[in-house]
Amino acid sequence: MKVLVVCHPPLGSEGGASQTALKLAAALRERGHDAAAWSPEPLPARARWWNRWLWQRRRLEEHLRGHRYDVLDLPAVSISRRIAVSAPLVVARSVQPELLYLRITLEERRRALLPREPFRLAAERAAGWGFARALVAGWRRARIILCLGSGETRWMRERFPRLAPRLRTYVEAPSPADQEALAAVRKARRPAGGGRFLWIGRWVPHKGTRRLLRFLADRAAACPGDAFTLAGCGPEALADCPPELVAAGRIRTVPSFRRGELPALLSGHDAGLFTSEAEGWGLSLNEMLESGMPVHATEAGGVEDLRPFYPRDLRPFPPPAGPVAPSVDDPTASGYFERFTWPRIAERYETEVLQA
Repeated sequence: MKVLVVCHPPLGSEGGASQTALKLAAALRERGHDAAAWSPEPLPARARWWNRWLWQRRRLEEHLRGHRYDVLDLPAVSISRRIAVSAPLVVARSVQPELLYLRITLEERRRALLPREPFRLAAERAAGWGFARALVAGWRRARIILCLGSGETRWMRERFPRLAPRLRTYVEAPSPADQEALAAVRKARRPAGGGRFLWIGRWVPHKGTRRLLRFLADRAAACPGDAFTLAGCGPEALADCPPELVAAGRIRTVPSFRRGELPALLSGHDAGLFTSEAEGWGLSLNEMLESGMPVHATEAGGVEDLRPFYPRDLRPFPPPAGPVAPSVDDPTASGYFERFTWPRIAERYETEVLQA
């Protein structure tokens, strides 16, 4: 089959959505399909925060005028009436819980803008409402809605019961090359029983940054020997961290890092932190667990799907006081790699999506 996997952000190895699109297309090609990932970027300078999704949709419509596909796999907000009839099978594939993200973002903006900028807040809410309407319309036009993880599938079934027959579930995993590198880190890891904590993510509200900051202050006071690294967080995180802990070297930030730097980052820490309030998946969960680190996690993203395979290493957040107990779960013995590899994900995609 000829499959187009649409990704809104620019295609590259750094962003989560683009990684997923590229990995899915590559895995489908390995199974004999003519699959390609595509992005509407770069968008024109006229694209703004409030109409960006409209420009993304317009660029896709222009692209489809000169191409034909058997399957369109794309974000729901881009499924216009015209796009919905442009291929035999249109799949609305989620990479993040858009409505939950929107709610959290608007609540954070309310705190930031009121009472100083009520008109700006009203404009952002109006834009958010327009986006939400287009998103729900896209779900209704799609033949299949592919949810990321069991949690999102259940949420969709409860909120949109009429769409339940169209719902399918997929999961995330590192690329085959990354999984080889993570296995090497796991093999070389020596139990340290220390308190070197690693948090990976963008510095945005749905990642639970408020919760994380409270934990850092409390943990630093209770456990003077612990240290914390915030990675992939951009320059914003440093300004929000307790300055005395930054000055003492107990909190350090790595604003950005390349994929090749990830193994060294993981090997230099004893435990992972995952604090999201809402999450698409959280690929850092897979990466930290596969590298032989226990992870203290909130109930969000891929935690529900990963816990059966890491019943002792996937631990509640926040961690208890004292040294971190080392990793004990064996992902090979638990059957983790029978599900969380891209060949397996593509095989399931072929069975549950393409055969429709």
